[in-house]
Amino acid sequence: MAKILIVEDDKALQELYSDVLKGEEGYEIDTADDGEIGLRKMLQGGWDLVLLDIILPKINGLEVMEQIKGLPPIQNPNKCVIFLTNLDRGEEIEKGLKLANGYLIKSQITPGDLVREVGLYLSSNSSSNPQQQEPHQ
Repeated sequence: MAKILIVEDDKALQELYSDVLKGEEGYEIDTADDGEIGLRKMLQGGWDLVLLDIILPKINGLEVMEQIKGLPPIQNPNKCVIFLTNLDRGEEIEKGLKLANGYLIKSQITPGDLVREVGLYLSSNSSSNPQQQEPHQ
């Protein structure tokens, strides 16, 4: 079963995302509620998918990805990183898509949409050459 890391500081959203992804698809879920913990867990690697908020305490999600991209490849890489955020301006989306595999805007998706999007990213990433996805509008 797919392993998913949710890096989200809003406890209610973190629980909602965890519950819906565990309940609907049975994914193995771990969480982090700030950028430092998220970075540490991402550096351990092995995630099939990381849902990464941008606005986080300590280190924001963009900085997390910049740090990861600036390091030598980790031994057990994360297969796919998706920004899941409320930031919906063009420059943020553009920067996010340069650093990650995709960009989802929280206010524009329902929990059911999230399950569907996660499934699409996981299935598209099962190939050896993952493609970037357009932000969900």
